[in-house]
Amino acid sequence: MLLSVLMPSNRNLAESRKAIETALAFCERRDALLIVSDNSGDPEKRQLLRKASRRLRYIQPADDTPHTNLRTVLAAAETEFVLMMGDDDQLFVSPKDQPLDLASLGPGCIGIRPLVAVANSEGRVIRVKDFPILDETPGRRVMRYNNKAGGDNACYHSIFRRRPFADLITFFLDQHPVKGGYCDWALTCVMFAYGKLPYDPGVVFKYNYHQWDSTEKLDGQRQAIYAAANLPAETERFKLLLLYLDIAVLGLRRGSPLGEAGKRSLLEEAGRPILNGFLKTIFDERQLCDARTVELAQAMKTADTSDQFELALEMLDCLQPGLTERYCAFHRAAMEG
Repeated sequence: MLLSVLMPSNRNLAESRKAIETALAFCERRDALLIVSDNSGDPEKRQLLRKASRRLRYIQPADDTPHTNLRTVLAAAETEFVLMMGDDDQLFVSPKDQPLDLASLGPGCIGIRPLVAVANSEGRVIRVKDFPILDETPGRRVMRYNNKAGGDNACYHSIFRRRPFADLITFFLDQHPVKGGYCDWALTCVMFAYGKLPYDPGVVFKYNYHQWDSTEKLDGQRQAIYAAANLPAETERFKLLLLYLDIAVLGLRRGSPLGEAGKRSLLEEAGRPILNGFLKTIFDERQLCDARTVELAQAMKTADTSDQFELALEMLDCLQPGLTERYCAFHRAAMEG
């Protein structure tokens, strides 16, 4: 057995049944294991899933926090590959395409990209993600994904090699100063930096986008995510700065699979364009920014790669006083391993 489907679940049985049933059927066909860490507190769900199938491992985490649920399901996995799944998503084996053999993936591949069908609140598929990530350098793979993403991060639900994925998520949960819900973008980008992902139309992942499928919902969800992370409302203006710093720290940390050339590629071929996008936002909206933010942005525009990183850290205090030191501690932990 090479694959575990990981489902941190908070919904009750009625709301999560479809996700669990499709994942279990997938595992039966693919010789895979479904691991559910359930903090819903639903006794009917617990009773049903405890002995539902030899393909399903049911776990109750130590508490009901989302991070504990995620840690629990990661710790329970032992297979070479994992696929993270929400308890409102669905997972299928294609009726017409034979799934790729995971055992055949070379060492340069970090996993595979399933066919991802993004569905709205009515269950209608509004877009399909059917592309590989095969660029030769880490930075180009990250930019390929950002150019292809189409406004959502559904490709977080790719099949990844377990060890680098678990190490990355665990370090993030242990050390990240904010742990915001928006950080899934950076985590996905770093995984794509680690290696290539061929496209596999034999695995179909239906991603439930219902919370984000209108402008009003999108704006509301963004503000809710920032508020939950104790960040101010203007964080949206700084989102590319945060993405840049998270990719840089997580991708270049001690223990990263990237060598020195790969780390340089990540900073120069992905970090610099992302940072340039942030600078454009600041210059376009300078009338809404304080003088210190504009001053640092001007300095960042002509700085070299190393100085840009230091200036980006310094600018965090323009978003929230004290955030610079918290990120510096995060960076130190990353460099020390």
